[in-house]
Amino acid sequence: MHDQLGRSGDVPRPKGSAVKNNDIDLGTELMRVDDTDLTVRPITIGDAERLARLFTRLSPASVHFRFFSPIVRPPRAALLRLADVDHERRDALVALDGDEIVAVARYDGRAGSRQAEIAITVEDAWQHRGVGKRLARRLATLATGRGYETFVATVLPDNRAALGLVRKLVPDATVRFAGGEYQADMPLVRAS
Repeated sequence: MHDQLGRSGDVPRPKGSAVKNNDIDLGTELMRVDDTDLTVRPITIGDAERLARLFTRLSPASVHFRFFSPIVRPPRAALLRLADVDHERRDALVALDGDEIVAVARYDGRAGSRQAEIAITVEDAWQHRGVGKRLARRLATLATGRGYETFVATVLPDNRAALGLVRKLVPDATVRFAGGEYQADMPLVRAS
């Protein structure tokens, strides 16, 4: 059976209180990675400073792959925009090691459609350990509960890890090259 977005096979165990939004559990969970428990929770506006610190731990290549340009330091307004979501049309989950964000998975719904653009950032030290994949699955569960049917992603041609993640998440995703970038359409599966 295909490993698809939205399947619930890798759901971390509950921890702490939950916030409800349209009957979707937005609670805090634990994600076990190697010998470390990461805390996974919805992003809040109070995470802007944590995002700024995460940014300082990203390699230039990771910054380029995520933002498509060599940003030295994101402006405070950009950090606030990334942290300020409505948990419906725009949402993001963060994975924390202690008090530091080590990964973010987010979606932004496209107006008038059932598509949402997904973006994932994982601190270099945590890459290739399944963190992005597991956050994407959890985010897909939230998105399908809000009526989204497809995640779309724009990927730079030299970002082989992201292209591989698309195939791991949704093996039958549609991936095409256009305008110097890959465009991936990933159908979501409603979690059972």
